[in-house]
Amino acid sequence: MLSDRTLAVTDAFGLRNQGAHSGDPRDEIEALPVPTSLLVDANGKVLWMDVSENYQRRSSPEVVLAALQTHLH
Repeated sequence: MLSDRTLAVTDAFGLRNQGAHSGDPRDEIEALPVPTSLLVDANGKVLWMDVSENYQRRSSPEVVLAALQTHLH
């Protein structure tokens, strides 16, 4: 889990959801990140990415486990 309150990492990956904001209206953030699971190696290379189409859903544990097994053998 990544806490990205300023959305710096979110924006670096182009994952800002402009269509939905359910956060505190007093926050200056205009949008929420798209739920995404990333598998990144020690050098910062993205090995796997699962981007959710529904902002209320996250990758299932089975999907993440399969990615780990595939990419970290």
